[in-house]
Amino acid sequence: MGRILIDLKVSNFGDILTSREKVRSIEIKNALIDTGAAMLNLHKDQINELGLKFLRKIKVKTSNGSPERNVFGVARVEIQRREGEFDVLEVPNDVPVLVGYLILEQLDFVANTSTQKLISNPSHDGEYALDLY
Repeated sequence: MGRILIDLKVSNFGDILTSREKVRSIEIKNALIDTGAAMLNLHKDQINELGLKFLRKIKVKTSNGSPERNVFGVARVEIQRREGEFDVLEVPNDVPVLVGYLILEQLDFVANTSTQKLISNPSHDGEYALDLY
């Protein structure tokens, strides 16, 4: 099946909304597309660098059980010139940065495992569009 790795930019959306002079942002290289994960998963040091605020704890299902994890927000995620706003799940440092299906759906991307590439949804002829029904 293969692994799909992408580069993305993550910014503090609160900084953008408040017209802060310096928007806290990070560039992430080789994030793993994971269609089994729901959210964007970042490490604590990345969340701290972005200055994201704690929102809540949530129970998650993993191969190692169902621990509680911290959710932070709100982050703007930019992938291939498409962007959206999302909450972020904190994961341990031994877990890679993961981009889950909620991000892919909202930004209208599809994981093409045969070519190991993230592509625009072929149903929309390469145009950025959202299905409403």
